[in-house]
Amino acid sequence: MASKSAFIPIELRRRAGVRPASRLARSASGQSLIEFVLVIPVLLLILFGIMEFGRYFYTRLTLRQAVAEAARFAVTGNQLTDPVTGQGLGRASSIEHIIEQRTATLGVSPSDISISPADGGAPEQVVTIDVHYHYDIAFPSIASLVPSSLLDFTVSTSMRNEPFY
Repeated sequence: MASKSAFIPIELRRRAGVRPASRLARSASGQSLIEFVLVIPVLLLILFGIMEFGRYFYTRLTLRQAVAEAARFAVTGNQLTDPVTGQGLGRASSIEHIIEQRTATLGVSPSDISISPADGGAPEQVVTIDVHYHYDIAFPSIASLVPSSLLDFTVSTSMRNEPFY
């Protein structure tokens, strides 16, 4: 059985507000597009935020691990040899070298590393190693949402030297 609207001329259907099925489908797809356009910026912000947090967390953990390894090396009283000349490095230079090796992907420079006492300390003396780092956010849209105090941080550790002689 045919519907009543099939017998009504097209001009009368348009005046009466009856739409053909194809127009209804187009308006629904337009609505989906509008919803997508409104939601996608929020989803991208969340996605980039998760990625940025992962990078930040990786950076902090890498620095912590590097400082801890350098401190464990420092308390032994050992010294590294220079790979170029083959001569022994000083204790402080050895500590800096270990940190630089472990943080090669982060670009930590010797000016960011602080060792107290400056020579690495004597036996049974406490040595403190600090690394100051400035974290650069990769996504500019996230940078405006993060307080700048979180972008500069210092990783520090203190250990007592072993009785090396």
